[in-house]
Amino acid sequence: MLKVLRKRKRSWLIVLALGAIIVVFVFWGIGNFRVDKRSIAARVNGKPITAIDYTKAYQRQINYYKNTFKDQFNDELIEKMNLKQNTINMLINMQLGLQEAKKQGITVSTEDIQKTIQAVSAFQRDGVFDKGVYLQVLKANHVLPGEYEKSIEDSLIIERLQKNATGAINITDKEIEDAFNSENKKINLEYLAVDEAKFEKAVTVTDEEAKTYFEKNKATFKVPAMIKAVYVSVMVKDIAQRVKVSEAEIKGYYEKNVSEFQKNKEVSTRHILIKPAANATDAKKAKEEAKKKAEGVLALIKKGEDFANLAKKHSDDTGSAKQGGSLGYFKQGTMVKPFEDTAFSLKKGEISGIVETEFGYHIIKIDDVREARLIPLKEAKDTITKKLAQTGAKKLALEIGSDIHKAALDGKKDLKAEAAKKNVKATEIGFFSERDFTVELVRNKELKNAAFSMKPGEISSTIETEGGVYIINLLDRKEEHIPTYQDAAGNVKAAVAKDKAKEKAKEAADAVLKRVKQGEDLKKITSKEGYTMGESGFITKAQGYISKIGLYVGDKTEVFSLNKENPYYSQTVSQGNKFYILKLKEGKEADKAEFEAKKNEIRNRILQQRQQEALNKWMNDLKAKAKIEINQEAL
Repeated sequence: MLKVLRKRKRSWLIVLALGAIIVVFVFWGIGNFRVDKRSIAARVNGKPITAIDYTKAYQRQINYYKNTFKDQFNDELIEKMNLKQNTINMLINMQLGLQEAKKQGITVSTEDIQKTIQAVSAFQRDGVFDKGVYLQVLKANHVLPGEYEKSIEDSLIIERLQKNATGAINITDKEIEDAFNSENKKINLEYLAVDEAKFEKAVTVTDEEAKTYFEKNKATFKVPAMIKAVYVSVMVKDIAQRVKVSEAEIKGYYEKNVSEFQKNKEVSTRHILIKPAANATDAKKAKEEAKKKAEGVLALIKKGEDFANLAKKHSDDTGSAKQGGSLGYFKQGTMVKPFEDTAFSLKKGEISGIVETEFGYHIIKIDDVREARLIPLKEAKDTITKKLAQTGAKKLALEIGSDIHKAALDGKKDLKAEAAKKNVKATEIGFFSERDFTVELVRNKELKNAAFSMKPGEISSTIETEGGVYIINLLDRKEEHIPTYQDAAGNVKAAVAKDKAKEKAKEAADAVLKRVKQGEDLKKITSKEGYTMGESGFITKAQGYISKIGLYVGDKTEVFSLNKENPYYSQTVSQGNKFYILKLKEGKEADKAEFEAKKNEIRNRILQQRQQEALNKWMNDLKAKAKIEINQEAL
């Protein structure tokens, strides 16, 4: 919640403003795609979705996931996410929704569109909508006002349409109570583990079996591209001692950057947040109930109850609640205004009244106050020295790297010999692949990309990284290939043996489960046949994780329905190299005292789940009646 409460910088506001309606909003003119504007990606009841609209939406999705996954985002992930098909499905769903809305006569007024746009923080100056800022933000993101406003209109229409489709959904108190009891019932499981390693020695693999397996699974044994290289690394930390920082430089930096050492006032706070019920049919009543609950908590605080304990019990900010409501220190300009104004008006130890923000109702306590001050030069000296030394070392590293690179290129001299002259490290490494993360050149993405794009004999340019400067000389290269069976035989036989051992372990576990269900004692079987046993400790369905063995059972409803008459889970469960038999040892019913605190959260969660189910059914019904044509060549 601390992250949510903190104000975003302008760039983040833009992302939120333009990204919140990803379903209906696509950037205009992004990328360098050359698409025939006459081509059609799909038709929905005869209404075309153009290839260019599809391309814009697809690029929008690509940009979104690039920002989300960073370096982990690649072509393989795009394929796994089925992003192309998901994008066209998204556009088809939107078109179906808009067509249905038209049939139902659902419209939105210009005033509604304007109010929605004016409420976007990215378009405001000092909390008030500013048309100049609005146009500037759209222009900076290559968005036409008319297109953006049309997307807002579509999103509001779809929102109203969805409300019509889900408005009749009601959650009863009985359903909430049943869900609470199911999710918070505690069980302690005994488990018996059957390890496939127990069967590995008994497994034999013939050449015929291995060859057959190899023919069916050749891609599994593909040998990745491998390279051999020598590289020079001029590390900033290794040459930092060569850089001398004078007193005059320290003083000069301090005087030129005095604002850097001006510490603003900071406060350390705790808070208790009470949120109105999300998606409540009566928003006004939900706010009144939330405020009333906050007032009740405040009354308990005034009676002397511990603030931190009350935060753990009542706060809807689950992130800070675990820390007794603590948000730590923050400066002015980082929190939402009503919260911040109150926090900075209080003294250490004081507690606020009820503070309303866009997130709900807060009660704030001030743990500590750090007044504004200027850090004196004497106190800042070490920090400045390290900073100047770091800057100087980076500059020196680039100079040394450039000298080595120039000498190696101009005179065709040995890279290692030139590195030795400069007293820096040179490393020669045998063949390695892009998967060998023990290798320094692989751990850094920029170095890896450079190394694996080179040809034998080539010397890279100087490559600057956060830690220093690198120069790579590629000595040799082996391209990706599928080996012969003879070369891969050892690995193939090991894979077949592993599969066979796993099958035997599964058979053994299934046999043990059958025997214990027929009345044999689990502990006696364990002792006699050399298996291992353990206990989960008490877990709930909401937690669902047996940490001792890394097994998640929260999605297995049957496990939490086990009882004395039927204590065994009906099937063995695979996790890692083992198969587990699960047995209920003991159970505890949900603590009724916790029900009221969790009631609204459970209601909202069930409501959202039912709404999503209703929307999925509604959309599937629309699709079943619609004529949808997709041009796969345009995707």
